[in-house]
Amino acid sequence: MRSFEETRIIPCSAATMFDVVMDIDAYPSFLPWVAGSRVLSRKDAELTAELIADLAGSRHSFKTIDRFITNKLVEIRLLEGPFRFLESIWTFEPLDEQRCRVHFSIEFEFRSMMVDLVASPIFSTACKSMVQAFEKRALELKGH
Repeated sequence: MRSFEETRIIPCSAATMFDVVMDIDAYPSFLPWVAGSRVLSRKDAELTAELIADLAGSRHSFKTIDRFITNKLVEIRLLEGPFRFLESIWTFEPLDEQRCRVHFSIEFEFRSMMVDLVASPIFSTACKSMVQAFEKRALELKGH
């Protein structure tokens, strides 16, 4: 199983960062490895989403269930797809009006050994740039 985690202080409010993470439909516009994304259903503090990952020209569709506490936490778990296991957590801790501490962690394992050999290094690289990509998006929306 592969894993990655990162904590960063970001010059945006926790609410702004939460909104960027929850704007799933916009992922293809700022995450280079996402070829498509959409929210399938939403109720209360839970949604299901589908993402299409483009990993070295090979596309993999997967569905997740995302549970959240507004402006504080997003937990993402695999429903179906090419993974044997996928779990990710975002937390947002306000430091003041304009800054927050963001923590991102992910664990994953592809179902197929062949897919794992090809896709895991690419997906791992994508995970390592995840927080930076979301920070960049938040700053662009903020006008920086």
